[in-house]
Amino acid sequence: MLKSKNIFVCIGAIHHDYLLNLKKNIIKFRSNQITQKSRIGGVAYNIAELLSNFVDVNFYSLAINEEIRKKISKKIYFHQVNKKYTDRYYLALSDNNNKFLLGLANTDEYENNKSLKIPNIKNKNIIFDLNFSRTYLEKSINKLSKKNKIIICATSVHKVIKIKRIINNIDFIFLNKAELFKVTNSSDIIIGVKKILKQNNNIKIVVTNSKNSVIFGSSEFIKKIKPPSIKVVNENGAGDALAAMMLYLLSKEKKIDDILKTSVSCGSYYASGNSLTTKSDYLKIKNLSREVKIQKI
Repeated sequence: MLKSKNIFVCIGAIHHDYLLNLKKNIIKFRSNQITQKSRIGGVAYNIAELLSNFVDVNFYSLAINEEIRKKISKKIYFHQVNKKYTDRYYLALSDNNNKFLLGLANTDEYENNKSLKIPNIKNKNIIFDLNFSRTYLEKSINKLSKKNKIIICATSVHKVIKIKRIINNIDFIFLNKAELFKVTNSSDIIIGVKKILKQNNNIKIVVTNSKNSVIFGSSEFIKKIKPPSIKVVNENGAGDALAAMMLYLLSKEKKIDDILKTSVSCGSYYASGNSLTTKSDYLKIKNLSREVKIQKI
């Protein structure tokens, strides 16, 4: 991980997220009452937003409208890779106990754009989500990996196959359990992690398994992290918060166990319905990290 000022670049999605919660148990084929929240989202943007609490971030995505532009952090410097704005959004449905049920994405525009510019970037930590097309991702990563560190935050089990052919050009990858199984054809987390490490001995891997565990793997060791016990309010964005905190702390060259504990706690803090916007929030995350347990495998 590179260490300097302003070393983070995010390339990926930015759009509206609509988070819907059922008020009662779902009734099939009938209207169901909900509560609704909205926010600016997208995997790459979620990561950029948390990072912007600590450092400036350059962000590359499709054109945005004025409403979104006004809402994003002033420490996120936006660059568009196409000319024309198109509407796009993500919708997440959870039950009345906050258990995630379904995600719906109107985001084909990321995939369908065929004339996107590959930015000229050097000596940065570049964080990609997987919303853009396989062709664009492969060309961009193959080009930019020569003079930068490449980090992948997988977007869904349907999109993770886009990076199967370029694992050797990736320095760090964040996956959930289902994404790991898809990309490795495994049904065991540790076996899947070892498969990726065998293919690329220099890569670092984080695999999340909801509230159960987080696995960190590298050529030096594999560690299992047990998250703190929390009441889950909404898991959407929790993995992105974990990734952003880990990348920031790695750039500050903190001790690895402290990085793992604080990062996993940050993900749990977001899953409990909170977010990091103040120094007080960071202190709460640090206090929560005392409950995190780490086991070397």
